[in-house]
Amino acid sequence: MRPVRSIGEASASPVRSRDSIRQLTTTAMLGAFYGLPWLHWNGKPWLLFDIDARQFQFAGVSMQPERSLPLLWLALAALALLALVTSLYGRLWCTYACPQTVLTRLFRKLTALTTFNGRLTPLGPPLRHALWAGIALWTGISFVGYFTPIADLVNGMLTLSLSGWEWFWISFYGLATWANVVYLHEQVCSYLCPYSRVQGLISDTRTPAIQYNAPRGEPRGPRPADNASVLHRSRGLLDATTAADYVFRAAHPAIAGAMPKFSAAHLGDCVDCGACVAACPIGLDIRNGRSSSCIECGNCMDACDDAMAANHYPLDLIRRARPANDGDVARSGIHIKPLAFAGIALLCIALAAFTAASLAGAA
Repeated sequence: MRPVRSIGEASASPVRSRDSIRQLTTTAMLGAFYGLPWLHWNGKPWLLFDIDARQFQFAGVSMQPERSLPLLWLALAALALLALVTSLYGRLWCTYACPQTVLTRLFRKLTALTTFNGRLTPLGPPLRHALWAGIALWTGISFVGYFTPIADLVNGMLTLSLSGWEWFWISFYGLATWANVVYLHEQVCSYLCPYSRVQGLISDTRTPAIQYNAPRGEPRGPRPADNASVLHRSRGLLDATTAADYVFRAAHPAIAGAMPKFSAAHLGDCVDCGACVAACPIGLDIRNGRSSSCIECGNCMDACDDAMAANHYPLDLIRRARPANDGDVARSGIHIKPLAFAGIALLCIALAAFTAASLAGAA
């Protein structure tokens, strides 16, 4: 039996709308974080937490802490809306916009640039770490720039006139950014992120998640290069029970024993190339089922789409979808969690409007 074609042999790459969205959100998040401290309105910083003066500046307006209650309600409304989107569509925040994800993606782009087209050279690692140290330092400066006017901060650094605390916080956040992304990266998402820890409360059995289409993919294995997809063969899709049995056998060979040998006509669409596992930053095999450690970065989907395209198979063997029994769940009644989060968001927005009107009346 001939091996499957490599990814590089694909006649055309699949359309990567996910890549476009990632690039757009990465650019937007980085631009917002690094750019906001420099923006001014009416001669005042657009956003500044002035701890010394005990005031908060937003859009050129200075507010005392007691007059910023509407913004607190709006922040709570934003959290409720994030929970609403997560409940309805899955962890899109983690996939596209989380600062940890964005910085890790930026570091990997930097790594790709400093490998010089895949060639390992002695210059690569020192150059990569030097560039990332510069980005981490600027991250620390930008973060402190939300509490001290950033122009004064930069001038103080150049003249060595900053206070000890300013030097400390710039160094602390710069070092934390450098070490976090270089050594921890997605481990933060899996084990330390509070948003990740509350996924069980936000999501439910109707929430879409990245998952493997086992009835289409199983049994997995190499096949002749001209073997068609099961969607174009008489075999069709397996029933869910049989597919789950093959998944268990592949995931636990010590318990279930070796997988039997299948003819090319009985194989599913998974070519068992291992690209999805290699692409996962924390080494999960999404084919073995959903895991609470999965941060839904989407790398496995991209890798699998490449493998499917290389073999001229339809894409989305690994995709973001609702559970297979979603039809049964949908008939069970009203989807409570999204309604609750939408209600909380509307309530917080109403309270923000009410407190803003009350403060305006008192003034």
